[in-house]
Amino acid sequence: MKTIKIFLASSEELTDDRNAFGNLVRRLDKIYEKRGIRIELFEWEDYDAAYNDRRKQDEYNDNIKSSDMFLALFHTKAGKFTIEEFDVATEEFRKHSSPKVYTYCKDLKEGEHESAELTEFKRRLFEEMGHYWSRYNNRDSMQLHFVMQLQLVETSGTDENLKVEDGVVMLDRLPIARMDNLQFAAGNEAFQKMKAELSVLPEKIEKARKRVEKYPDDDDLKDELQQLQNQYRGLEEEVEKESQLMLDFSRNVTILQGGLISDRMKRAIDAFYRGNVQEAKIILAEAEHDSRSALDEYKQSVDITEQKRQVAILSLNELLLTISATMADMSIPIDERITRALDLYKQCDEIAQTVGYDAVKYERLLHQYARFLYDYAHYKDSIAVFECQIKLLAQIYGEGDVRIAYSYNNVGLAYGYIGEHMRAIDFLYKSLEIKEDVLGSEHPDLVSSYINIGCVYNKMGMHSAAIENLEKALNLGLSVLRDYNPDIASIYNNLGFAYYSLGDYEKALEYHFQALTIREKILGEHPETAISYNSIGLIKKNQKDYTKALDYYTKALNIQEKLLGVFHPDTATTYNNIGSLYDIIGEKEKAIEFHLKGIKSREHSLGGNNMDTAKSYWNIAHVYLDLNLTGKALDSFSRALPVFEKELGKKHPYTASCYEKIADLLLNKRDFQKALEHYSLAVKAYHAIGAKYQEQEDYSNALYYYDLILSICLRTIGPNHNNTASAYWNVAGVYDLMEKYDKAIEHYKLALEIQEANDEKEGCAATYNALGQVYFHKKDYENALECHEASLKIKMSIYKGDDINIANSCNNLGFVYIGMRKLDMAITYMSEALVIYKKTLGEEHEQCIGLKDYISQMKSELEQESQE
Repeated sequence: MKTIKIFLASSEELTDDRNAFGNLVRRLDKIYEKRGIRIELFEWEDYDAAYNDRRKQDEYNDNIKSSDMFLALFHTKAGKFTIEEFDVATEEFRKHSSPKVYTYCKDLKEGEHESAELTEFKRRLFEEMGHYWSRYNNRDSMQLHFVMQLQLVETSGTDENLKVEDGVVMLDRLPIARMDNLQFAAGNEAFQKMKAELSVLPEKIEKARKRVEKYPDDDDLKDELQQLQNQYRGLEEEVEKESQLMLDFSRNVTILQGGLISDRMKRAIDAFYRGNVQEAKIILAEAEHDSRSALDEYKQSVDITEQKRQVAILSLNELLLTISATMADMSIPIDERITRALDLYKQCDEIAQTVGYDAVKYERLLHQYARFLYDYAHYKDSIAVFECQIKLLAQIYGEGDVRIAYSYNNVGLAYGYIGEHMRAIDFLYKSLEIKEDVLGSEHPDLVSSYINIGCVYNKMGMHSAAIENLEKALNLGLSVLRDYNPDIASIYNNLGFAYYSLGDYEKALEYHFQALTIREKILGEHPETAISYNSIGLIKKNQKDYTKALDYYTKALNIQEKLLGVFHPDTATTYNNIGSLYDIIGEKEKAIEFHLKGIKSREHSLGGNNMDTAKSYWNIAHVYLDLNLTGKALDSFSRALPVFEKELGKKHPYTASCYEKIADLLLNKRDFQKALEHYSLAVKAYHAIGAKYQEQEDYSNALYYYDLILSICLRTIGPNHNNTASAYWNVAGVYDLMEKYDKAIEHYKLALEIQEANDEKEGCAATYNALGQVYFHKKDYENALECHEASLKIKMSIYKGDDINIANSCNNLGFVYIGMRKLDMAITYMSEALVIYKKTLGEEHEQCIGLKDYISQMKSELEQESQE
């Protein structure tokens, strides 16, 4: 097990902070122990007045040198022994890059003054050593600084686990700091204004809800309530997002503390920690221009000095800080912030590559860049940057380093988001293999790997493989995580989905109930709890337990209407689920009531041109059909169709079915021209879908869509039209491939009957040929011979003697004669075919070469027979 040794030096005046620090380390030790890491703290009090001969300086120096982190805490004074230990630590770092040295300076309160020694020490720190200290004004601030610094030292990939939840910075569910206790949040006027707006909304929402309860049919009141709920949810998300961005700024400051810090950066950091992000941006405003000048000068220099290189590197660090300040500036729309940050990251990457940036620091830059791209949905670009980072990690630390595993995981997730599931699985397994090798098979980080792999398999429809991995996640998670953990609930939920997809509703229910139990306990009335209720309702519906299904749907709806509002997309989904349930049990009026609620909700929140809104119209249209409300059905299908065409394309089953339904309804209205137009579109779509399934050898589905075409043809153009013959032809062809030869023959003969009645000679020739092939497959050579001869006769009457169609019939007759063991006749017909093939295709064509071989082989067999 790895041990991280920390040496903590402070003066007597900071005894309380030092004790709090020790308590934090003990709590962190419990978290990291599960990860195979122990945290060992060595404390030294610098009692200037109590110094005596019992202090063994060499012993302390040895502890400093063997530490991984050295922390020095200062407030109003700088004791000589603390400074001495700081000097020992920094000298050791220069020689061996360890320990990492961090200085903490507690803010002065009113009436307090720092000593001359501390002032001089700070000056020397910054001006001579380029070292920038961590400012803190309370324990929360101090704890946050330390956790971020610890993550840079332990490098297990957990820096991404530091999240803001409900206004608290958490590390693996351990509270680290309240945002309100961090000066950069407490002093940020825009952030505090946003929080103030959020705090008054619950009371307004409750008043609006009571008005709606009093006047339930007043849509204006409902709309007012929904606007307040949307505002609350939006602000809540905004507060959490902006909290995370400020946290990211602080994390990036921690990263930069290990490199060069300019005076401009120092002033910007001080402004940020006072809560003034815009002042920090103003200070950094010239950084981009200066960095470009520094890079150009570096590129154009004949004599590249280390000083010029350091200037360029310093400009890179300033740009990194500018990115953080840009993203934390709430006065700018988020999309503009993202675009600006991307430009700055590209510039940072260019500088790093040009000046030969330190490999370890460049790897960290690439990691930040890739994570930024990933977090803001630039998945393809993130993959490219992650792959560069992975190569660098392998060069620095070796192919099996655990940091590579976390980057492989990110690449896998990115591929999953863009729909390249096989590549996603490949990278997720690479990540898992390294984690197992480095961390062991019982490490908690393997839980997320198994979950990720399981989720991708679920998306691929490979539910058995999904279950295998999710069960591994569950078994490990239950042993290394708390029972009532959101990750455990997620595993149960995904297992439920997999078993539902496999049709094992009992197993699916078992897992969804377990997910629900956790969510009810840790979340209570929450949108995720509503999702569990909905999942259980869906399974109960499929089990035909309609009463319980309605009960669970209603529980979900009560939460969603209360927390999300009646016009939220999730609420609309539940309206739709309830509407579909009422449709099944025959309560059509109730079904229409809830489908209309779903439509109104989706149109309000998503707009009329949204796919979910179109599906709502699709659902209600079928209910209208059942009630023979053809006008309303036509209107609903017509509203769904343009969205299906746009989002799914004209050759999708939904679109094709919509064409057909609209055509039926138009025919009912005697609008024959428009009906035929829609039937034509439906036929084209069904044919494309059927052909695709046939190509994939999914003959059952191909047959289903070809049968739909036949059905349309029979009721629109009648049983005697050539297009109906083509429809019979398609169906017959699939039956042939399915080796259902009698069915194939039946449908080809129906096609032939139409073609002969319409004197369609080419069609007749093709159908006789197809019938001949089916009989040949059945080894019914007499009927095969009859059909191929009929085909050839027709072809001879409509084509020239050297036409390739004639050659094909001759060739087919040759194979029939081979089956009948009449080799001399086979040679005759195949030779005739070969003459035409040579003229039309050329002697070197594979068809000619193959046919010559057949003829030669048959001649040899005849000679052998004659000799015998």
